[in-house]
Amino acid sequence: MGDGDEFDFYSSGPAEGYFVCGQCIDDNEIEKFIKSRADSQKCDFCDRESRTRAIAAPLDEVADFMFASIDREYERAVDALGWESAEGGYQGQHWDSNELLTDVIGVGFPNDDDGRLLDILVDCFGVEPWCERDPYGIREDEFLISSWDRFCKFIKHQRRYFFLQPSKKRSFTAREHLSPAKLLRYIGKTAERHELVRTLPEGTLIHRARQQKWGEVFSMPCDYGPPPVKYAVRSNRMSPAGIVMFYGSDEEDTAIAEIDDDPGLGIAVGTFRLTQEATVLDLTQLPKRVPFFKQEPETQEYSYDRAGISFLHSFVESVAAKVEPGEREHVDYVPTQVVTEWFRRIFRHDKARIDGIYYPSTQRPGGTSIVLFANRHSVMLTPDQIKKLCGSGPLDEWWLQNRHEKAWLELVNTRAVRSPRRSA
Repeated sequence: MGDGDEFDFYSSGPAEGYFVCGQCIDDNEIEKFIKSRADSQKCDFCDRESRTRAIAAPLDEVADFMFASIDREYERAVDALGWESAEGGYQGQHWDSNELLTDVIGVGFPNDDDGRLLDILVDCFGVEPWCERDPYGIREDEFLISSWDRFCKFIKHQRRYFFLQPSKKRSFTAREHLSPAKLLRYIGKTAERHELVRTLPEGTLIHRARQQKWGEVFSMPCDYGPPPVKYAVRSNRMSPAGIVMFYGSDEEDTAIAEIDDDPGLGIAVGTFRLTQEATVLDLTQLPKRVPFFKQEPETQEYSYDRAGISFLHSFVESVAAKVEPGEREHVDYVPTQVVTEWFRRIFRHDKARIDGIYYPSTQRPGGTSIVLFANRHSVMLTPDQIKKLCGSGPLDEWWLQNRHEKAWLELVNTRAVRSPRRSA
């Protein structure tokens, strides 16, 4: 690449004529690049040599690859930072090329005992110090994460209702935070962009675990489903007290772990089958974090969303964070309840509402939980079961039959996991 001035004081000239193998630079993406460009059987830095295949790539090409990524997020301090000699020079955080590579970006050089490889790369990147692009602004990933933190505090302690309406007093400065409404829209658009909305086919099985008291008998499908509204008195991760939803999991062990907080209570599991397709937001299948060094595809436009993906991971970690049972549950769950309500009522995928959200299990690491926007009347009942439930005559039976006409959760199996202890 160029002679320096044309490329912001960068030149690959010092690296010309050298070959480096993937074991000499500790970064997965750089190692992949080296393997893709290898055309020498010997590395000039660790003296590895192969008689059968190329193992080392031209160092100047590796430097060019590294520079393309660095140039996306960093620039020369001389072009971006103010200078005040009385205050010690550049006014803002900055680093020389050595510090940028090793301390800031974190590139390792495991075989570079004499420092020769690093010195050559430092010569390529020049003596002029580096700083972040837009050094006086907030980084995009920090801006988004800060917006979520602000959203949580705002929803918990300032305004829980009607927050979608802009405040006359500007609580959110333009580039300090996204407003709650804009943040929710951003989360929705990012979920769509990364294809986090997917369809569960008819026939999908979902397990729901329930605690069981001594003497309590589960005999009807609705006994394994969501509770009646009058018993929905507990604040849950995705739903406040009074709002009924269906909590379950693809995995029976996860469903059990999520509710097993009292060894004195029994546990029973009902397995439900979806009788129709369901559209869900899947927060368990996030795209991998975009590495700092990334080769741009040659045949299509490069999608560079490091900040958005980094935010998604931080957001989901917050959504799935463990909240200890106690007096703060009804406060600490509020942000995720609001997000769930927004996806339940406002968000549209292909102009239609979604039916639930997958999220990482709190109680079983690696497990997957799901909340379906379903209530007691979403559980299928036979005519005989409806008759059995009715105690007020034909009108009550007609009403219950009517409510269950659109039911889409069929109980197909039950299992007693643990018997309850007899009360003292």
